[in-house]
Formats: sequence, C-alpha cells, structure tokens
Amino acid sequence: MITMAMTGHLLAQIEQIAIELVASIISEEKVMIQVPRYLRGRSSLSYRKITFNHRPSRHRFCLIVYLLSEIHRLHVFGGSCTVRGLYYRDTQMIRSQSYIDAAKLDVCHMLNTAPVQLGLLSASKGLIAGNVAFLMNNGDVLDCNEYSRALTLPTDFENVERIESSAEMVLIVEKESVFESLLSQQAFSTFGLRFILLTGKGYPDCSTRRIVHRLSVECQLPAYILVDADPFGIEIMLTYQRGSQAMSFSSHSLATPSLRWIGLHPSEMQSVSNAAASLTQFDNKKIVDLLARNNLSFAVRQELISLQHSQRKAEIESVIDFLSPYYIPTKINRNLFLT
Repeated sequence: MITMAMTGHLLAQIEQIAIELVASIISEEKVMIQVPRYLRGRSSLSYRKITFNHRPSRHRFCLIVYLLSEIHRLHVFGGSCTVRGLYYRDTQMIRSQSYIDAAKLDVCHMLNTAPVQLGLLSASKGLIAGNVAFLMNNGDVLDCNEYSRALTLPTDFENVERIESSAEMVLIVEKESVFESLLSQQAFSTFGLRFILLTGKGYPDCSTRRIVHRLSVECQLPAYILVDADPFGIEIMLTYQRGSQAMSFSSHSLATPSLRWIGLHPSEMQSVSNAAASLTQFDNKKIVDLLARNNLSFAVRQELISLQHSQRKAEIESVIDFLSPYYIPTKINRNLFLT
C-alpha cells in the first residue's frame, strides 16, 4: 500500500528533477535527464543520458517529463490511471503505447520504484479462482467463493486492504488453457486440499506477481508453480520467484523467493511425457541467457543443463489428462518440488 511517506518521497524526487531541468534551461546548459543503469538488479553507478537537444532522444525526453508531471499530479490530488489511458489522452504526442511503456520503465529506474507505487497501472490479465476474498479500501468485497468461474485480478492491487482465505496453498499455472482445464476437471474437489488457483497467462504482470507475494507473506500460504519444461517456462517461474530482469530493483514487493517449482521438470520429461519436441535456436539462446544469471539455485541450474543436453522440451498439455488426479497432488504431498 502506498503510504504518505512514500508519496512525500516521490514528490520530492520529481520536484528535484524539475528544479534541475529548469536550472539547465536558465543557464542555457544541455537539458538532460539521467537514467540509472541496472545490472542484475543493482545500480551500476552509471547513467544513460537522454538529451532534449539531441533530436533522436527528444521524443523520449518529452515522454519522461510528461510521465513525471502526471505522476506528480496523481500523488498531489490522489487517484491512479492506466498507461493505456495516458496513451489515449494524447496519441499524437505519444505515437505508440510501446514508447510510453519504455518511458515508464525509465521513470521507474529514475525514482527506484515499481509502477504500481507511481499510480500508473496496467490492465490486469491474471485470473484467480478458489478459496479467497479481497476486501477493498472502498468497502467492496471481491469473494471468489461466490462465483462459479474465474475472476480477473484487480488492476490496482494496492487498493486491496486485506486478503481473507482458509486455503492451504496457492497453485500457479503458466497458461490460461491449463487453468481452465483444471477447473473443468473439478480440481478443487480432487486434490484433497483447499487451494487458490491462479494464472498470469504466460509472463505475469505486476498485479499477478504482487498477489502471489501477498498471499505468501500476509496469508503465509505455500505457493507452487507449474510451467512448461522449456527455457521460457523456467523464465516465467523465475519471474514469479526472483522478479523480472527489467524491474529487479523493485522485486522485494513483487517476488516470492519461497515459490516451489513442482514441474514440469526437464529431468523427468522422458518418464512423464511422450510428446517432447526439439529445442529451437531461440530456446538454446534463452538457456544460455538464463545460465548466465548469478542468482540461480543449484537445482534450477541443473534442470537448465538437462534441457541443454537433451535438446528436448515438453508442454504441460502433454500430461494434462493426469494433472489433477495424480501429477500435482503427488508432487505436493511427496514434496517433489525444486526451489
């Protein structure tokens, strides 16, 4: 939740940037914004310079100033807005949502904070079902128990004042198709455990990662994840567990280090899946990129090496028929997970 102290700190940062820009204009110096570089989640003590006087970077400069002014307004008067809403406010100036997304990341680096703490939101794509209720700041209650279908996660998750659940665990699945399949297989009645089912529909957005973090920390629920046995599935698992590479400086509020990876494990492909496929050039490049990270656990590193050696991959769908009645319950009950 955004506190008064956080708001005051952000306002002071933005106002200091504005003062420095005005001083540069008055003194006829080069008008420039410096964006910190982050390497593996840490500031490298170097900066990327975005200069108004330099024509190729002028548009990026203007977008950053525009975002800083909007963030300042939001924190002074209250409220929040979506990045897409900002785009449609002046499409001619912004040109493309990809431009404002990139500028938003620059602003996060400059202010050393996550987008949700700026008041800039992205439409949530995550889905949730099971034994959980969200009590909102305005008094509304979003109770998944009252619905027979999946619910989309709130866009502004910081407006969730409290989470209530009598579940025993959280199960995250990589894909919406697997999420829907588990619901159709009546997984809530076959597992023998009360649980919350959640998907980020591939690479998770901040709202999805934030709810997993809060369920783990505030509700003290063990969280398990099921992804494809391929390098991109493993990267998705690591995004939930360690945070994204681009936003790793703010991963303390979005990552869930205790996340348990129950499968599919590359080392078990031969015994559980008969629908493996060959790795592509992109798969192999992703494996090399992942192995270059210095925060991988020994177990995850070994699974990546197993992928590299076998040159085979498998999707969750290849074991879909026995996911609910056997695979997932067995992995959880026998603690057959990796961290």
